[in-house]
Amino acid sequence: MQRIRIKDIAEIARVSIGTVDRVIHNRGEVSDATREKIQKLLREYNYKPDFMASSLALKREIRLAVVMPKIVNEHVFWKLPRKGIDRALDELSHYHLQVEHFNFDQIDRKDFLKLVNGFPFEQLHGVLFAPVFQKESVEFLEQCGRWNLPVVLFNSMLESPAVRSFVGQDAFHSGMVAARLIDYGMLPGKDVLIMNLSARKDHYAHIIQREKGFRSFFEEHGGRPDHLLTIDLNGAGDHELEERLEEAFARYEIAGIFVTNSRVHLVAGYLASRGIMNIRLVGYDLLPESIEYLKRDYIDFLISQRPEEQAFRGLTSLFNLVAFNREPERKQFLPIDIITRENLAFYEPKSQH
Repeated sequence: MQRIRIKDIAEIARVSIGTVDRVIHNRGEVSDATREKIQKLLREYNYKPDFMASSLALKREIRLAVVMPKIVNEHVFWKLPRKGIDRALDELSHYHLQVEHFNFDQIDRKDFLKLVNGFPFEQLHGVLFAPVFQKESVEFLEQCGRWNLPVVLFNSMLESPAVRSFVGQDAFHSGMVAARLIDYGMLPGKDVLIMNLSARKDHYAHIIQREKGFRSFFEEHGGRPDHLLTIDLNGAGDHELEERLEEAFARYEIAGIFVTNSRVHLVAGYLASRGIMNIRLVGYDLLPESIEYLKRDYIDFLISQRPEEQAFRGLTSLFNLVAFNREPERKQFLPIDIITRENLAFYEPKSQH
């Protein structure tokens, strides 16, 4: 019989690995109900702790790197995975774990290359990585492989032997979900607009897959829309965004807009400034600006990528791989959550209530 792992108990109990670990070792704060539930599962599955591995992990210093874009004002999205990393560090605080952050400008390829050139491969045991520039990211993963450094990816998936796991959404199917949301109730003779507001679409594998999934849905459900258009703004400013939208509205019967990343609030702002309420607008993530436009009905649906959960699972998976040789699932796909004004309260961060 295969030995049950802490990870398995955590999944069955729907709690974190750190919570199960605290119950097993009788340390830290755990509610009585949760403790009783976990203890019952431990007895039921006859869990036997690997004291040798735990003892070694407690004594051994483990050094991990987190490589992801910088947190800057116009890209507040990256504050969310940072919160997940901090939560994971709190869960693992009783281990000798050192995490070093390496942040790069996600619109400056040279800044990423500079980071890679000075990267301390020989001093680390593993890497948590949110890739942006595809070609350069694959080359970085190849270097990790040469140093035998295991890598866990989040947010965007790339193929490489060094990658032991990916945590995030299935981007292709996420795009298909967005297309179905726009397609519901759409009248014949209408047009749909795809808007890529990232610095460069070809930098982001998940952006490309979302658009492919979106287009695939309409290819499989022929007849609508009359025109399926794409606007790539490549990080252009507000003035160009307005110009391109004005042009699209003048030439086509736009019924729906799909924004392929978390900057959907920029399009919602345009619609709000002109009082346009009859466009179905779909985008990503619970950023404060987008939440406000969702409440005002200028955004119809937000698809949550759970960026905090991505980073939390990514770091804990990497730690368990390095410390205990617990191989994570190759693809840890998170649910594709569809958020509306009506169910927002169940997802909105408490600090924003």
